[in-house]
Amino acid sequence: MPFVIDDDVQAHLPQDKLDVDEIPDDKDLIYLGVERILRGYLAGVVDSTVLSTWTDPDLTPDPIRECAALLSAAEIYRIRFSEGAFSDPERAQVLYNQGMGILNGIIAGNIVIPSVDTTTFDSTYFAPNDASTDQPKFTMSGRF
Repeated sequence: MPFVIDDDVQAHLPQDKLDVDEIPDDKDLIYLGVERILRGYLAGVVDSTVLSTWTDPDLTPDPIRECAALLSAAEIYRIRFSEGAFSDPERAQVLYNQGMGILNGIIAGNIVIPSVDTTTFDSTYFAPNDASTDQPKFTMSGRF
């Protein structure tokens, strides 16, 4: 089940030009594709057992759901309005940039997912580091 419902996506699309309810069934493939992309990006940040619990839009945290809605809206808008054009519509790019901004904020730790512990990598994940008391086992100038 995708991270979003039609109402989430419609909130980012102009109702007078594009109604999500009138889009054929391929919108579900778009939703699924966006979910796969988000799961891939978040795999290194959110524990896989937590990711596996997001099986329904109601169980998906709001920042993830918003990101999925923006990316889905961007793809639907791009597909619908890029026919006969040599470039993608600017509005689709704006929606995509907003969605990726949220995703990058989550990965960087700037946007917090409520009730989810995220992993941010700092120098404590690598040894030896500045906090290490052990001497290095080798140096770059060492000879073997």
